[in-house]
Amino acid sequence: MATVEDIMNLDFFKHNHLELVAGEQGLYRIVTRPNIAQLMNFSDWMGGGEFLLINGVGLGLDQKENMLQVIENANKANAACIAFEISQTFIPKIPQEAIDLANQYQLPIFTLSWDVPFGPILNTVYDFIVREERKESTIMDIMRNILFANVNPGQILQQTDYYGYDLRSPHQCLVFQKEGGYEALKKHFREDKRILYLEQNEHLIVFYPYCEKKQLKNQLRSLLATEDVYIGIGDVCTNLMKYQNSYYQALRALRYLMVTKEKQILFYDELGLLTLLDDVDNDHNIKQYIMDFLAPLQEYQTHHSIDLIETLNVYQECNFNVAKASQKLFIHRNTLLQRLEKIAMLLDVDLNNFNARREIMNVMNLKKYYG
Repeated sequence: MATVEDIMNLDFFKHNHLELVAGEQGLYRIVTRPNIAQLMNFSDWMGGGEFLLINGVGLGLDQKENMLQVIENANKANAACIAFEISQTFIPKIPQEAIDLANQYQLPIFTLSWDVPFGPILNTVYDFIVREERKESTIMDIMRNILFANVNPGQILQQTDYYGYDLRSPHQCLVFQKEGGYEALKKHFREDKRILYLEQNEHLIVFYPYCEKKQLKNQLRSLLATEDVYIGIGDVCTNLMKYQNSYYQALRALRYLMVTKEKQILFYDELGLLTLLDDVDNDHNIKQYIMDFLAPLQEYQTHHSIDLIETLNVYQECNFNVAKASQKLFIHRNTLLQRLEKIAMLLDVDLNNFNARREIMNVMNLKKYYG
């Protein structure tokens, strides 16, 4: 997608001295098409995202009230920006009140000379939008081929080189999941020309340049401050053949996050024991093991309405500390001790035994992951 900032940085506009006078905070806006506004009610026929060209003929923009109305109408129609052609006759200057209003709306306002013909401006903007749309479509196809097909590394690298992406350097595969769509995240990644992203089903898949784990977490936290988002991260990809594996690792890490909701960012290698189990196609056996281990507690709960499984889970989460667990469960210490005695009897284990505790921790972690 083409942004206002992309277009203002084109050589054509630099050569013709396009000047930003207001709305700098809106340079991220997406431009969908160029258009000319020659009537005051232009907002009635706009579809949103227009790069509006206005020379002021017939609009009376030498009067402040009319200029303010144009900006109001453009904002109402969700225009991407306005480029005013300055002339002594029709638009001698942009009044400060109009600049203030555009800044309030974060609507970029540009000026350029009356001498620049509309035709080349329209062609330049339109051609750039078409190229960007073609580029975005191609990049999405490239990512799908890398992730889901047998790739030809040489051909893929030629394509990514052409579009300015360096996949020869190490990257990591990140998979995002959130409710409400990914437009804000895509806007963020669109501003970084090193990053490739693809929206696939309910996920946003990102090829992110490799950096140390702590540094990557710090970079991602700026997204987490405003977004209800979970991120699974796969291992480092040093060549194109490793992206598929990194992607599936990121999915597994994300799957664990979505079940536990313990944190928002998880690296695959932080799954610990689960990384070993995940490489084995034995989900059914693992789930059966969990059910068999917890079956006595489930049976007791069915007849007595006391959730001993949750009691045991909280107890192990509190590092088998009775005081902390009783507080977290909102029950008296003695009540917890009675439950733990019942659990030990039903499972036929010594809860003070190291090996028993280790197995309980493993079962509870597996239960979170496998449901």
